[in-house]
Parts: sequence; structure tokens; C-alpha cells
Amino acid sequence: MAKAVFTTSESSAYDAQPEVRYHFPKTYLRQAEAATGDLIVYYEPRRTAGPRSRTGRQAYFAVARVLRIE
Repeated sequence: MAKAVFTTSESSAYDAQPEVRYHFPKTYLRQAEAATGDLIVYYEPRRTAGPRSRTGRQAYFAVARVLRIE
């Protein structure tokens, strides 16, 4: 069982839709694979656009189960 927190925001450069899929850089592939079948927590940082933005919730906002890695 892996413990994982997936970070996401509306201004992300990745093609992620938390309710459907999570798009992540290849550097995190091993961690994501380790979480397959487990529950993860979604986190939205405070900064969502630019170095001084304060539009993010800075909160954990959902849980999900990692079903597969494509």
C-alpha cells in the first residue's frame, strides 16, 4: 500500500481532469505505479498561476482510487 498525494490546479500545464484522469510528468511514474489500486488524496496549492498568485484553495479536496496507469 502506497501513500500518495496528487497535486492539481486549474492553471496546470498538464491535461488533468481530477474526476477522470491525472496527467503527471514521467519522473513520478514509479510513485504512481506504486499507488495503483490504492486511495490517493488530491491537493490544490495556493499558487495556481504565477509566482505571486493566491487563487488556489491550499487544501486537500478529494480522494480517489488509482485504477490503472496509461
